[in-house]
Amino acid sequence: MAGREDAGPPLQRSGAAGAELSFPDQPRLELDQLLGQLVERAQEVLGTQGRLRDLLRANQAVSSELSSAGVLERTADVARDLIGARTASVEPAPPSARGPDRPGPPAAGTTARGSELHVPVQVRDELVGELHLVDSTRGGFTAEDLELAQALAVTAGLAVANARLYESARRRGEWLKASGAITRELLAGELAGTGALELVARSSRDVAGADVVAVLRPHQAGRGPRQLCVEVLVAAEGVAPVGRSVPREGTLLGRVLDAAEPISVADGVLDDEDGAMPWSEPEVGALLAVPLRGSGAVLGVLCAARLPGRPTFTDTDVEMAAGFANQAALAIELAEARAEQQRAVVLDERERIAADLHHVVVQRLFSVGLGLQGVLAGLTDRRTAGRVLATVEEVDRTIEHIRRTVFPLATARAPADPRERVLDAVVEAGAVLGFEPDVRFSGTRTGLLVEELAEDVAAVVRAALLDVARRGRATTAAVDVVEDSDGLLVHVRDDDPQGPDEFWPVGEELRHRAERHGGSCTVSPTSPVGASQYWWVPRR
Repeated sequence: MAGREDAGPPLQRSGAAGAELSFPDQPRLELDQLLGQLVERAQEVLGTQGRLRDLLRANQAVSSELSSAGVLERTADVARDLIGARTASVEPAPPSARGPDRPGPPAAGTTARGSELHVPVQVRDELVGELHLVDSTRGGFTAEDLELAQALAVTAGLAVANARLYESARRRGEWLKASGAITRELLAGELAGTGALELVARSSRDVAGADVVAVLRPHQAGRGPRQLCVEVLVAAEGVAPVGRSVPREGTLLGRVLDAAEPISVADGVLDDEDGAMPWSEPEVGALLAVPLRGSGAVLGVLCAARLPGRPTFTDTDVEMAAGFANQAALAIELAEARAEQQRAVVLDERERIAADLHHVVVQRLFSVGLGLQGVLAGLTDRRTAGRVLATVEEVDRTIEHIRRTVFPLATARAPADPRERVLDAVVEAGAVLGFEPDVRFSGTRTGLLVEELAEDVAAVVRAALLDVARRGRATTAAVDVVEDSDGLLVHVRDDDPQGPDEFWPVGEELRHRAERHGGSCTVSPTSPVGASQYWWVPRR
């Protein structure tokens, strides 16, 4: 009995122990939750790793693009797949939104159309675009989506900067190639004038990516306003510009010419005052104008423009356009130098011909004429004397014809000062006279009439002195050129003991030159000896 009583408590303890082991629910529940959380965390880690791998692939895809526009377009495509948006786009920033003072982009938010993300794409402090993501395929954008979009935008900004460097290097290479080709053409002399300028304009258009390029030169017609006239106008395919002159005063191109500094204007910034373009159509947006700097002065302006909506010209564009402008200036100076050289060759040849005719033919004819006049003085037969006189007159007409041909050739580079032209005419006639005539001027230093009639005055002095030489009896001669309030007088006198001849071969030419200006011409004997030839035109 005792044994059975002693056995009771152990059974109770065993039952009690069994009762304690039958309640393991709370620890088991905590373990299940922990295992579930571990699974969830592992799934999140795996998901995050997958999205990070997707981000790396997206970064590689964006970085592989070599153009700014391609980078922005590829960014929108990969952002849509990476973040799970139904619509994705990158809007280029307008010029007014660029720079450190631009307003910040809107934050992520929810609209009536669904969730949206707006993330800026920047290159340093410059806003180049904004990434727009609309309507998440997962029900709404999360903070993780925003972080991924921001990381992708940073990569896009770096890719845009690299694309710009690549584009700049590529265009510099094109510029060097085009510059070398232009230099070879200029040095070879195969292109001159407008042809060389057209080559420069086309190269500027292709390298700078412009739609219209014009080369302008300053011009002023009389007392009218100063203008910039279009020398060359080229355009891209499908663009048909109509050229026109541009006022130099109060225009952007005029300021570039006067200040000799380049100007770049963004699309939509050019105001009406500055908007005088060297073409009436088409309308343009961004504009670039650089001066053509010559060795001593600004020779013109090179103007390049893009159609509305296209990007603004960069500093690299300005630098390259300035290089092409310098080559255009070189082409202009080379063309002018070659033209001057050609003129010098022609004038030298003319002077040689004139000198040969003057020193050989004219002097021989004068000798023949003077000899015939000596024979005529000893003839008593009127018929024979008449034939000899007719021969003398024919010789005089031949001399006059040669003189009209020779002296324009010899004086093709006559000095601008009318007094120097008169002195040159006296020197030329003195070689035939055998002595140097006296020359006096009065009122011609500041006179305007003698400048307008410089060619006529020099021709009159030359013809009158040659008439003195034709007579062959004078030992001295004097020339007076007087300008006063009434008009201009040319007086040529000599000491011919027989006075003027009845036959005055140069009289017709002198009268014609005087009557053309409303004047007159006379010849008369002087006292006690000599002849005076008067040529006068009134002041108008």
